[in-house]
Amino acid sequence: MLSKKFPNPTSTDTQDDFLQQLYQRRGGIKLGLGRVADAFPVIFEKRIPVYHVAGTNGKGTAVYSLDHILRSNGLKTGRFVSPHLLKYNERISVDGIDISDAEVREIYEYLEKKISDFDELSFFEVTFLLAWKYFEISGCDRAVFEVGLGGRLDATNVIEGSKTDIITSIGLDHTHILGDTLEKIALEKLGIVKNGDKVLIGGSADQAFDRWMSEVALSKGAKSVDDDSLNLDIAFPLSCMSPEQKKNVRLAVKAALLSEEKGLKIPDFSAMRLPARFEFIEPDIVVDVAHNPPAIESLAKTVEERLGKVVVLYGAMKDKDVTKVLDIIGKISDSIFAINLEADNDRGAKVADILERAGALVKGKIKYAETDEKTIEEALFSARKNGKKLLVTGSFHTIEKFMNYRKNQ
Repeated sequence: MLSKKFPNPTSTDTQDDFLQQLYQRRGGIKLGLGRVADAFPVIFEKRIPVYHVAGTNGKGTAVYSLDHILRSNGLKTGRFVSPHLLKYNERISVDGIDISDAEVREIYEYLEKKISDFDELSFFEVTFLLAWKYFEISGCDRAVFEVGLGGRLDATNVIEGSKTDIITSIGLDHTHILGDTLEKIALEKLGIVKNGDKVLIGGSADQAFDRWMSEVALSKGAKSVDDDSLNLDIAFPLSCMSPEQKKNVRLAVKAALLSEEKGLKIPDFSAMRLPARFEFIEPDIVVDVAHNPPAIESLAKTVEERLGKVVVLYGAMKDKDVTKVLDIIGKISDSIFAINLEADNDRGAKVADILERAGALVKGKIKYAETDEKTIEEALFSARKNGKKLLVTGSFHTIEKFMNYRKNQ
């Protein structure tokens, strides 16, 4: 077992270089449990009760809500999310405090020595294993894990023992990987269900589909299957949350009530931060990581109700339905400023890609400058000149690029 005390980094530059090397260890998306399934038992030493969160949209809200609920009830809680916004360390935290650079490095080196085929593991697999070991070392009472992609073949699905599973929503996203129908995608998400698990399913408008999902979960050995229909008296700032966010907060509360069973208190949610989920980072700037049509549709409804017309800064990944997303954004904005995304493995869309895929009705609203920095400046100027809010959306990478630009000003 590693020590619980980690040395301070001797050089910030050295630590930054190391984390950069770790982040570059991407290797693309590698679905499949062979490598990580072999590695996990090698480093596993302590069973921790787990909340496992999958879904097309709303995973982040559910994860942060569960973390808030459990910590508010005095439980030392590990939180694992993906991707991060600004720093790798955001992916792994205990009691709301992100893992330090020194801790990342020491556990990474430990894993490297313990796992014989360590070099074959993907970036996400290494990060998951690192998180689990950190939660063990920190003495966590509970751990909340967000699925990276899908569920059935996600690295987090090597966790053994009964868990509490939350399926927030099912929508068409990553169809080239997860399948091109809601049923196929649902089967991938429900792949996290193990024998003895308690399962919470976020209800949809299709009750027959929801019943089918419940039947699938039970067929996989789920101990119980519930939905989000419980009417709960929750104190949180309704004006700052969309209906979808409120739904996922309630889903998290019910999951905790079912799993903890005794003495759990529902906390006040007014102090809970949901990073880049309809988050005002300045009075006139709101950021949201919505990146697929269902999420953008929900975001647009919230914007229309609370902000009216906005100026939008938009960037996207190539594999998203850019045409449909822009059609939705076009209903809440007459000025859409497009930027390039330089994501891993050339997955980011360029402005030229966005223009090419824009529908006829929205293409005339798209604006851009000779550089992304200039485009960001013009978007801010346009919003403030016209007394409107600036909405930054389209991808985690869009938010990251915008916030890094603002930080460096």
